[in-house]
Amino acid sequence: MGEIGIMRKFIVLITVLLSSCSPSGEPTSVFLDPSRNRSIDYQVWIPEESIGIRPLVLLSHGSGGDYTNHKWLINALVANDYIVAAPNHPFNTTRDNTDKGVISVWDRPLDISLLLDHLLADPELSILIDETRIGATGFSSGGYTVIALGGASYDRELMSNYCNSIDHGPDCELASDDTDVDYSNSALSYKDSRIKAIFSMAPAVGAAITKASLESIEIPVYIIAAVDDELAYPAYNAIHYADNIPDSNLEMLPSGGHFIFLECNFATHIADWFIDELDLCGNEFSVDRPQVRGKVAAEAVAFFNQSIGDISP
Repeated sequence: MGEIGIMRKFIVLITVLLSSCSPSGEPTSVFLDPSRNRSIDYQVWIPEESIGIRPLVLLSHGSGGDYTNHKWLINALVANDYIVAAPNHPFNTTRDNTDKGVISVWDRPLDISLLLDHLLADPELSILIDETRIGATGFSSGGYTVIALGGASYDRELMSNYCNSIDHGPDCELASDDTDVDYSNSALSYKDSRIKAIFSMAPAVGAAITKASLESIEIPVYIIAAVDDELAYPAYNAIHYADNIPDSNLEMLPSGGHFIFLECNFATHIADWFIDELDLCGNEFSVDRPQVRGKVAAEAVAFFNQSIGDISP
């Protein structure tokens, strides 16, 4: 079986494994985006004993994932008195993943902005959120998503050139059929000026992002990835972003691979038994994954504390 066939088999397997499972034991909410015919599931976590208005961090999961993959980070932020909100991006989650959804990454930042609109229009939630202190964090395609909220712009030709080059990474094989993809909005700016700080983990899609758009980003950006990322090669992704975003911070973990930022569950462990091409649960890396994620979570909290202000009442 060719590499493309293997990757498509992986996507189908993950979808089948998780199609009968709820992505979270917690109740989810839904809002509608009629302009794109999308219904967007989301969840909000609020510190239990919070006093006064609190800063908000919006989270974007990776391609084919969902927000439960990052409860380790959500829990750390909430424990440090942040409100956290996260959507499951339609057509690009573990339960609903399509080639169109994988390719159409520019739909994701708009999901986040519309979620923010929805939260700030909610009379019960809006009184809890400090609109002047909003940050965003994401993993992989979610890492791109949050940088797009800072002003990064997608260029279809750049992505095509990268995927047609001899040294492209396996990220080009995650989806192959763009027949139903509408590229008309792909090059638009999805900058959201309400976002004041970005913490991006193993950001993907970097090869398609214009340098000029990255150079225009003016808010604090922290990028973290593993040196041995086997899916989103750092040279085209984390390093490309950091080299072109003014005053951004880049941290390269010495090991752990792309999925060090992913919290494994029963389904991903099963997938690892069948699929050798992607190491979702880090079986090939001799690192303490929970320890690394704990360190990353502490760094995220410290970054947001510094960049979106004092969180004391």
